[in-house]
Amino acid sequence: MKKILFIVFLTFVGFIFSCKNTNSSESTQKTESNSWENESTENITNPTTQEKTSTILYAWVDKLRIREQPTTKSEIVIEVKEGTSFTYLYEKTDYKERINLRGTLFNEPWLKIKTEDGKEGWVYGGAVKFYEPVVNANPSPYDACFELKKNGKWEKFNTCFEKVRAKQLKKDAQYTSTKKGSYSITLLTGKIIELNTDTIDVPETAHERSYVKYLPKVGFFVLKNKYHDSVDYSLINDKSGKETIIKGFPKVSPNSKNILSFSSDLVDGVNFNGIQIFGFPNGRFEKLLEKSFEDMEPHTPIWIDNKTIEITMMPPSFDQETKPKKIKVIVNKNGDWEIKE
Repeated sequence: MKKILFIVFLTFVGFIFSCKNTNSSESTQKTESNSWENESTENITNPTTQEKTSTILYAWVDKLRIREQPTTKSEIVIEVKEGTSFTYLYEKTDYKERINLRGTLFNEPWLKIKTEDGKEGWVYGGAVKFYEPVVNANPSPYDACFELKKNGKWEKFNTCFEKVRAKQLKKDAQYTSTKKGSYSITLLTGKIIELNTDTIDVPETAHERSYVKYLPKVGFFVLKNKYHDSVDYSLINDKSGKETIIKGFPKVSPNSKNILSFSSDLVDGVNFNGIQIFGFPNGRFEKLLEKSFEDMEPHTPIWIDNKTIEITMMPPSFDQETKPKKIKVIVNKNGDWEIKE
């Protein structure tokens, strides 16, 4: 009899716990459903904290209005131009609002942000985008060196550059050999050419040439030409030996159809401060774009894809007020390269 009563008791306890778990599950489902309904409504409710995934937003529409409260009827804090960035404060409204932007209907929440000068406010989520990490589609072994230069670490830059250059010489030993005051390069045709300092266009000022690297996909050997107080680079055709002087360090596009040349110098003013883009229209190597900058220096360019380059623009070292910014060089709808700030 006692065994029977004990079994009945255990069965009853199990039933109680089963009912409790069922109620808990139903309660959770109801809460999730209510949360979804709140996000769909267009009525204003209290802002909620969003899980942190990114911190920087930028405006993709021009004349974006940042407001005191998350509604188009609120006072305007500031109006910003397209491309302006700000810090996301991880607060958003738990409702979405339908707004038409550039012919597209968006249904997004409002986000709380802070501008670079410290102003806080709300922006419509459809008018901004999160910055995504930029992927360098075609990195160079010298990229880390130029990062040091961007940060004003000149001695470390020079040391880094020479270390990488030594590795490149070893890597390309089948094509190059060094002698005092000259370089010997073996072309793909088997022809050997001697590159002395007097082969540079301005021999009276040239005093040093150094091998940088081989770019087999575009068919060039790269040399650095150091003059009395300035620097440029040479591209040596790996078949003909023809030499082309470019004004800055070369970086090749992912598809090897274009070369970006960049140089930074607003402090001494003896080097070119700007960019060049070269390509192979009709099979001939030609300059497609040249742009010099008067107020900021181009640093650490990145090929994002075959038609987009991102460049960090830095103020000269004597300018302590201007902040760095990013610009892009893109191929427009006409097929021409242009700068987009």
